[in-house]
Amino acid sequence: MFTKEIQKGVFIHVLPTQQFATTHIAVNFTQQLNKKTLNERVLAGNMLETASKKYDSQTKLTQVLNEMMGAAFGVEVFKIGQLHTVRLQLNLVHDSFVTTGKSLLSEGFDFLNEVINAPMGNFDEGFTPVMFDRQKEVALDEIAGLKEDKPFYALRQALNAYYGTSVQATPAFGSAQGLANVTCQTAWQVWQDSVVKDRIDIVVVGDVDQAQVMQLAQRLHFTARDKMLSAYYHQDLLPQVKQIKRVDDVVQARLVLGYALPAADSEYFIATVFNGIFGSLANSRLLLNVREKSGLVYGISSDYNPYTDLLLVEAGVDQANLSLTVEKVNEELQRLQQALVPDEELTIAKQLIKNTYKMTLDQPLYLADRVYNQQVLQHIVSDDDYSRCIDAVTATQIRDFAQKATWQLHYEMVGGTPNE
Repeated sequence: MFTKEIQKGVFIHVLPTQQFATTHIAVNFTQQLNKKTLNERVLAGNMLETASKKYDSQTKLTQVLNEMMGAAFGVEVFKIGQLHTVRLQLNLVHDSFVTTGKSLLSEGFDFLNEVINAPMGNFDEGFTPVMFDRQKEVALDEIAGLKEDKPFYALRQALNAYYGTSVQATPAFGSAQGLANVTCQTAWQVWQDSVVKDRIDIVVVGDVDQAQVMQLAQRLHFTARDKMLSAYYHQDLLPQVKQIKRVDDVVQARLVLGYALPAADSEYFIATVFNGIFGSLANSRLLLNVREKSGLVYGISSDYNPYTDLLLVEAGVDQANLSLTVEKVNEELQRLQQALVPDEELTIAKQLIKNTYKMTLDQPLYLADRVYNQQVLQHIVSDDDYSRCIDAVTATQIRDFAQKATWQLHYEMVGGTPNE
């Protein structure tokens, strides 16, 4: 892979491969998580995805994508710990399949320049009000609809309770109250600031010439910026487990347990294997022992975030089984803290993790995402090194890592008349 900082704080990453018939371009705008800009960035992203000054309607934007042999374009927002990213993605048919003699790669960068640097609006009034108000309505409707997704809604409520007033509690897609307060002028200004001040990572995956990509990237006119970023979020331990019980219109109760589990950079792969054995793999202990053997839950899994030091367990449970489920989950964690994982179980877990990793190598979107994550987090690992690092994890390391877990959160959503 080729990486170059073309301006201070502006990076190009080229992953050359003949594996795909497409070329994937991702332009990432990253800044520290900030309540004052997050909601504006969400709505700015929605506007960029809809239209620009040149392509001043969704129809015209779709038309130009069709003219680029059905190019696919989208904008997403996401968080990595304390980082918030707006990502523009463009997927193009490779130039070798173009019979007209034009370069889709060149047209793709021109398109991105229009969308990024000439959005639909102006400096006086901001984003075009009528279109902006419509995008705000859509975003608010989507957030309102999330309340019907009870597993997701329960998780969001649990995280809100755990993080409290910290900015970490705000989801990447914003909040209803925050979005409602955004104006077309404030969103416009925040986007202009993002273009000038954010760290920018341009990732290109495909059979491309890096010199050509370097030349084309200059069309985006990014200038130097001074951007020091840190993804890590630390929260002090609570004096006791935070207990939350909510009533909602659910047939199946939802359970969320949270554990503070600090990980050093050197423990990344240990954490990965630990989480797989505990609850993220198809043969994890939570699935085999809490669901299959005990029959206490409909579904259960764990997730570990090394950038917030938070281990989460989520489960769908019969309300009558809530207390016993909590007991069993903690028993499984205690087993990992006290006894070494048997060799056969450890070997199978490592193989499943490596297989999952290898499956993502067949998808340009995942490859581009991995390049971005490794570069912005400065955690660069080759595919071969990834496998070696997973294989190097020992049962003793897993036990020692598990021992650092401290129970912090106990959230339940039970059936009844909603109390929120």
